Amino acid sequence: MAQDAVAPRARAPGFGQWLRAAALRVRQFELLPKSPALPPVDYNPGLIAYVAVTAFAALALATIVIVFRQDIRTALPPEAATMAVGGVTIFLMSVYAIRTTGPAAIQWAPSVFVHLGLAVTFGPAGAAVGAFAEPFGVTVRNHNGWFRTTFNVANEFLADTAAWATFALINSGSSVEGTGKVLVAGICAGVVHFALNSGFVAVVIHLSDRRVPIREVMRSRLTVLPYSIGYGFAAFAFVVITTHEGVVGFVALLAPLILLHGFLMRYTVNLKVQEEDRAAFDQEEKRLLLKAVEASEAERKRIARDLHDGVVQNLAGMALTLSAEASHLKGLDGVDGQRAELLELLETSATETRGAMKDLRTLIIDLAPPTFRREGLQGALLEVLRDMKRKGTNAEMDLPPDLRLREDRGKLIFRVAQEVLRNVAAHAEAKNVKVELITDEGSAILSIEDDGKGFSESDMERRRAEGHLGTATIVELAEDAGGTLTIDSEPGRGTLVVLTLPIE
Repeated sequence: MAQDAVAPRARAPGFGQWLRAAALRVRQFELLPKSPALPPVDYNPGLIAYVAVTAFAALALATIVIVFRQDIRTALPPEAATMAVGGVTIFLMSVYAIRTTGPAAIQWAPSVFVHLGLAVTFGPAGAAVGAFAEPFGVTVRNHNGWFRTTFNVANEFLADTAAWATFALINSGSSVEGTGKVLVAGICAGVVHFALNSGFVAVVIHLSDRRVPIREVMRSRLTVLPYSIGYGFAAFAFVVITTHEGVVGFVALLAPLILLHGFLMRYTVNLKVQEEDRAAFDQEEKRLLLKAVEASEAERKRIARDLHDGVVQNLAGMALTLSAEASHLKGLDGVDGQRAELLELLETSATETRGAMKDLRTLIIDLAPPTFRREGLQGALLEVLRDMKRKGTNAEMDLPPDLRLREDRGKLIFRVAQEVLRNVAAHAEAKNVKVELITDEGSAILSIEDDGKGFSESDMERRRAEGHLGTATIVELAEDAGGTLTIDSEPGRGTLVVLTLPIE
């Protein structure tokens, strides 16, 4: 006891702990992708009448079966334990049906196999179990509501009962342990189940939305037909095994299917977790990219400010001093040859210093264009194009009048356009250049086309080798932002640059 007080011995978990652990494992399956929310039912007269007739037909058929049950000799007597196992299996498969996300969202559960097995084994009684188990499982998962659930129960009961009747009719008078007639009966039962179930669903969808033709719904459901044929092909095995082994044989037949379904559930859970991790990674990557762009922009502003407040002011002072000293020399009497050379040097130095100031101011504007902050993307691009016009290039621009872009996207588009237009002005010898920006399906598309001399791939590689990395930089910027930048050029026919960038 003293030892237990210091270091208690491990005890086997009690029933309560085991139950809580089991509940936790069950809750993990909530990670399965949910179905999209169903729209509210449009209770038009045609839809209400159709569902009411379907439900009445199912109820009438169930009543006839109950009243005349003693005349039905083609099904085994109902076994409560076996039907309970089948019903619970169908219910759970419906609750935990495998559903994928994305544009090609589908759902899968092998419950039709159990449906047909119960129906061909126990007749309408087995059909009723499946008809109630699956719709209520779907309701638990999707919150279908009473109207949809009522239709689904009637639909499943009629389809299952018709499948049983088909199986019994074709296999009438033959042993289920044969290999020919009974297989044909099972296949036909699967086809009948598919045709009725899909037909009922197609009609109800068409009545809910007249724009959806019945033929289109049936065509979309054809992918399920091979499964229904396969399930029907094997359905007679339920009769054979249940006849000889009862509920134990029934469970043994279901066991591989249940294990497969469980594996797919776990696979779907893991896949969803991976998708969430990948989405979180992409989100973090976008956040870091945005911070990098913001940091780059802040650094560009800091460099521009330091250049303006430091080097440019010093050059301005130097140019003023040189000009003042040149003026002083000019005012002296009798300027000899040596003084004339010095005067020329001072004037040349002052001119070159003012030129350096001008170049630096241009660089400062390129680094952090004040027009972009004041007037946005359109104003900044117009300023660049006006500068090109002053240098003799005819420049046109076409931007949407109601353009709305995030600031980081606008800055990136401007940086790309600025670099491309700088290259056009410096190397293309173009007479005309056109800048066009459009938005299409969530993307901004910038195109810049000139009629200059163009260049080849080898020319571009040579410029990169010489250290001109402007084009490579904007390509990298576009790709980091999730976009693409393509350059189409040949010597003698100009250049087309296209940037495609996600707006969000």
